[in-house]
Order: sequence, then structure tokens, then C-alpha cells
Amino acid sequence: MHKKTFSSLSVLLLSALACRPVIAVGWEEFLFLFIVIGLLLGPPLYRFIRRIDDFRKHEQKNKK
Repeated sequence: MHKKTFSSLSVLLLSALACRPVIAVGWEEFLFLFIVIGLLLGPPLYRFIRRIDDFRKHEQKNKK
């Protein structure tokens, strides 16, 4: 009887440890992170793409 009680309690204890809360990231955090990354990387990326476009136009103009 003692062995059965011990095994039952150990199973309950292990299942309680397995169900401990973890750090969860929800959709709001992903949205916030996406907005912050967009604000930080957006303007430099936009300027870089514009420079590439200007360079291509300049190269096409020189070919003619």
C-alpha cells in the first residue's frame, strides 16, 4: 500500500512540474515587435532600395 501511494504522489508531483507556466508570447507582442522592427529598419531599407533603383536608371540611361 505504501508503494502505491508513493508512486501516485510521485506521478502527481511530476505532472505538476510538467505543467508549470512558461513565458508565453501572444499576438500583441508579435505585433509590437513587428512594428518596432519596421520602424527601425524601414527608413534605411527604403533609402537603400531607392539608391538601387536610381543606380539602375542611371545605368540604363548610360547604355542608350
